[in-house]
Amino acid sequence: MPSLHLTNACPTIGSKGRSAPLRCAPLIPSVGHHKYIMDFTVFITVLSGVITFVIGQLIVKLLLDPVQDMKKTIGQVSHTLVERANVIANPGVPTKVVMDNTSDSLRKLSSQLHAYLYLVPCYDKTSKVFHLPSKEKLLAASTALIGLSNSVYRADDRVYESNAKRVEQVCDLLGIYLAEGSRWPKDLK
Repeated sequence: MPSLHLTNACPTIGSKGRSAPLRCAPLIPSVGHHKYIMDFTVFITVLSGVITFVIGQLIVKLLLDPVQDMKKTIGQVSHTLVERANVIANPGVPTKVVMDNTSDSLRKLSSQLHAYLYLVPCYDKTSKVFHLPSKEKLLAASTALIGLSNSVYRADDRVYESNAKRVEQVCDLLGIYLAEGSRWPKDLK
């Protein structure tokens, strides 16, 4: 491969065979100027990387983590409704300790759902983007969970039906799947 030689080929002005070179800019910039441009390029590259990282972390910590935590809480609601179904469907029957634990679990989940209205930034817009329950649905589900929490202690004729309907309401409001066979029969009055 032929080698590349850079020369400072400047046109000459001359008369009668004598030539005088014109002043031309060198083809290779001076080393100091080149180093300055290279340092500035490195600085801009590093700065843009740091800014990108910081913005990414802000998005993750302020937006994505609260949304993910809320989805986990909705999953915990589903889990608790299945795990504690025997207590919810048979209020007043289990031991006081079991009823207290169930009541506390439902109340904590209700409180956590309430908290996400404040933890998720711009909840109304964010809920649409990430397919979260609307603010109204979240508050109604939270209220139904409190109602379930309060009703695990008393056993009367209508509490079984109201608890079953509250479970359905919570599932429907939070988008939790509930099989048709698990719903309170519509034809019973």
